[in-house]
Formats: sequence, C-alpha cells, structure tokens
Amino acid sequence: MAALLVAASFACGRGGDKGTVVVARVGPRAITLKEYEDALARLAPSGASEGKDDLALLKRDLINQMIEDALILGEAERLSITVSGDELYAEVEGVKKDYGDAFKDAIAERYGDVNAWKAELRKKLIIRKTIAKAAVSKKPPSGDAARKYYDGHLKEFDAPEQVKARMIVVASEDDAGKIKKTLTPENFSKTAREVSLTPEGKNGGDLGYFGRGDMPKEFEDAVFGLSIGGISPVVKTEYGYHIFLLEARKKDGRLKWEEARPRIIERMRLEDADAEYGRWVEGLKAKGKIEINEALL
Repeated sequence: MAALLVAASFACGRGGDKGTVVVARVGPRAITLKEYEDALARLAPSGASEGKDDLALLKRDLINQMIEDALILGEAERLSITVSGDELYAEVEGVKKDYGDAFKDAIAERYGDVNAWKAELRKKLIIRKTIAKAAVSKKPPSGDAARKYYDGHLKEFDAPEQVKARMIVVASEDDAGKIKKTLTPENFSKTAREVSLTPEGKNGGDLGYFGRGDMPKEFEDAVFGLSIGGISPVVKTEYGYHIFLLEARKKDGRLKWEEARPRIIERMRLEDADAEYGRWVEGLKAKGKIEINEALL
C-alpha cells in the first residue's frame, strides 16, 4: 500500500534553498519546493484573480499531478523508456512554429530560459511515451456497444439546422463595396485569402458549420437567409465590414446511425482509455511510497 503522509520526517518550514526543501517524496524521487512553486507560478501567475478556495484546489490538483508524473517517470525508468535528441528536436520545432515570433518571450516568461523549458519538455515526452506503452487501452470499442448506446440515447443525436459559410472581413465600407462587386462563389475563397483581415482568411474564410446561437447575431442574420451559393450584402459589425458566402446547409433532424457511429466509437475509446489510465496510476500509487509535506502547500 502507498503511504500518504504528512511527513514529520521532512525538514520543516520554507527556510533554506528552495531547491533542497522537499514538498513531496515519491519513492526515491523528491519534488522540491522550487519545482512546485515554479509549476504553480506557470498555472497562476502573480496578479491572477483566483479566490482562496480556488487557489487551494489548484494547489491540491497541482501536487497530485506532480506526484502522478513522478510515478510515471519511475515506471519509464523501469521500462527503459527514453526520448532521443531527434524526438526532442521535433517537439521543440513544433512548439516554435505554433508560437511564431512570440516563442522566446513566452518561454522566458514561463520557464526563465530555453534549457529549463527543454528539460520539462523532455519529461513530458517521456511521460507521454510511457502512458502510450503501458496505460492506454488498445482494444477498440465494439460496434455492438456503440449501437446500443445510440439506440438508448437518441435525443442526444438530434441536431439543429446548420450552415457552412465563408467570410471576408475588411476595414472599410468602401473596400468592402468594391470587393463585393467582384465576388462569385468560385472566386470567394481565393479573394478571402488575398484580402480578409481575420485568421480564417488564410483558409479561404472558411467558418465551417455552425448553428443559430453559435455566431454573432449579425452573422446569422446575414447567412441563414441566403440560398446555397448566395453572397450576402456588406454587413457592418464592431469587427469590420463582412461579406458571407453560403456553401451548404444541413436541415435540423437526427443524425443517422451511420453518421453517429464514428463519433460514438471515438468517445467510447477515449472513455475506456481514461478509465484504463486511472486504474494504471492507482496501481502505481499502491506499489509506491508517497509522502507529502502538507505544511508547504
């Protein structure tokens, strides 16, 4: 059985080097006060507005997560799971691409320097690989189980009317009027990529499918009244001057079994994986020795 203790054996208080003061021990692994406070600062930066109860819950969740991570890192050692330089490099480059020009500032603010961040990233990759190898259920849900769920939850698959639209946004009414005169359903996407000011412009202004209540009312009023292939008048909002193209429409109704099946199976797979992960972590806790210095939380 795991021993979850308010550890009298720890050095008490917050005095001394925070890198040597221990908040929790997980077998031979120590979680230091510095590691804990650094992680807490990333979750709740100074000036954040969490209430006392919310902060207490955040701290409890954080130390529990750090304990789980330590248990999994111990299991990774047992299984000889490592991360290669190439794997780490690929992950680093992917994060850099996501952050763009803000990368250096974001890392400096959250981790202090790139090397500290890379060390944390390496640990996260090892944890991810260990979970994938040891904790995730490999057996997919059966089609029969998915069908039983569908038949027992039919109302869940009732869907409202939805439309699929594209949008162009520009800064002035004059520009919008000139662009509107040139638009056709065929050139709308290309024009959006060239002139639209919003992020979806690079994807041809694609807004995907949405129902009533999902978008600002001005968007809905403009789009839901169009016919397929129709282009709206110029619509002014606080965001700029908009032009919409209606590409498709889904009538309200119930998703058929064939349409719902992939969604149900994926959800059941994720639920099974979560349950398997929970059982696996509880098993690691049962085999380990966990001590927490509650006074430091």
